[in-house]
Amino acid sequence: MLKIALTGGIGSGKTTVANRFAMHGVPVIDADTIARELVRPGQPAYKEIVEAFGDEVLSENNEINRAYLRSTIFSDVRARVKLESILHPLIRLKINNQIQSLEEPYCVIAIPLLIETGQADLADRILVIDTPKELQVSRTMQRDNMSAEGVEAIINSQVDNQTRRSLADDILDNSGSLENLIEQVDDLHKQYMKRVNSDKLVEDLIISDNNSTIDDNNNEMIPNMPCLKSVESLTEVVERIDIASEEIVYELPLNEKIRTLIRLESLFKEMEHHLEGDTVWDSRSAVNTFVAIINIFSRPEIKTDLLKEMDRINSLLNKYASLAGVNAEKLKDVQEELSQTAKQLRTMEGQLGQGLKQNEFIMSIRQRDSIPGGALDMDIPAYGHWLGKNIESRSQDIRSWMSEFETPKKAILLILKLIRDSGISSDAVTKSGFYQHSLDSGMLNQIVRVILPKGAYFFPEISGGRHRFTVRFLKPNCFERPVQIDQDMPFKLICCTL
Repeated sequence: MLKIALTGGIGSGKTTVANRFAMHGVPVIDADTIARELVRPGQPAYKEIVEAFGDEVLSENNEINRAYLRSTIFSDVRARVKLESILHPLIRLKINNQIQSLEEPYCVIAIPLLIETGQADLADRILVIDTPKELQVSRTMQRDNMSAEGVEAIINSQVDNQTRRSLADDILDNSGSLENLIEQVDDLHKQYMKRVNSDKLVEDLIISDNNSTIDDNNNEMIPNMPCLKSVESLTEVVERIDIASEEIVYELPLNEKIRTLIRLESLFKEMEHHLEGDTVWDSRSAVNTFVAIINIFSRPEIKTDLLKEMDRINSLLNKYASLAGVNAEKLKDVQEELSQTAKQLRTMEGQLGQGLKQNEFIMSIRQRDSIPGGALDMDIPAYGHWLGKNIESRSQDIRSWMSEFETPKKAILLILKLIRDSGISSDAVTKSGFYQHSLDSGMLNQIVRVILPKGAYFFPEISGGRHRFTVRFLKPNCFERPVQIDQDMPFKLICCTL
């Protein structure tokens, strides 16, 4: 099913557009309607909102005072984030449940704050209603009996029209007559139906999004890798909006080798961050990070583990060559990159970072760094002298030291990228804050990823091993032990099994 997200600012005409799609028999899922249902007494969000905002949020008949709540969140950003963290996961669950029950070719999901709340991933395309601000103000004043100042305050709390347009796949211009707007909706309906029919013709040319595929040559299960799908047969590729900045990814490595690689990946990113700074403290932080990298690479098995992992992945990728739908050229490029990186790593003699052990300056800092606060210029005068150099000289030295790890860094980042690309995102739901999942014992399960929206009032505690894992959603409890939430809560789950 094709999913269209309909959005626009207050007074832009979302209801009119949604009603017109409905007249064509298109199912319309309204996030505002869902939100109103969720805050009724006895519904999931009611208790959470009262706990978060106090009894002041209740009207005389003990219902949520929506007017009071709206004025509160528009005047207090923290209050708005708190409310969104309660409502949006539940709204998302309701939307997904409604989508799964539909059989029509496509549906429209009306979400006024689609972009602000980072829910663009719910849909395949974003449809924006573009309306001049002055029309938004006049229409809302007339409809809701509000002042111009009140309407403008709401408009200013939302993303601007230019931002919406930049993220839109389709745009409706609502600056003219009602007849013109309806004509645009009718044209879009025809386009969407044409797209749906076109997609049906090519869906068999693409590897399915199951977690694994059977290799007919030896009846062996191998994981699907969406990054290797061939899409040349499609007339158009719809680019998905990158909303990484609106989400938080929590990862659990399922073995110690992957855990070590993720630690190194994080240290490499930390190093790049520190090297962008131009103060002495940035250089100090970079040196501290560098010492941590050296300490991990001092383990002799890392080089062997990297080589074995690259050889294993390359061997596995050979099995993809015979599968229909695989982009053969991209597969070849990935395998070539793996082979070249492994070849470069094999030419490095001895233990990784061996040459740095001859650098007395670095080794003296590493030795003192084991003492909390020990690596100071009063203990290592040479360190103080080095910190007195200009930033260009210090950065050049650090990058020179890091060059010892350039090849293993490339290998680590490539391995982790391929493993993560093997995972396919799916929607999951906790039962009273708890979720358990059994993994296919015939697959090499590597990483579990749980994705939540930023601003969620809870966080996941993931535990498990190669055969099963559990996720508990916990709510911080000030300085006491976090407590498990007691609600069914949706989240995105990715199991990486390369």
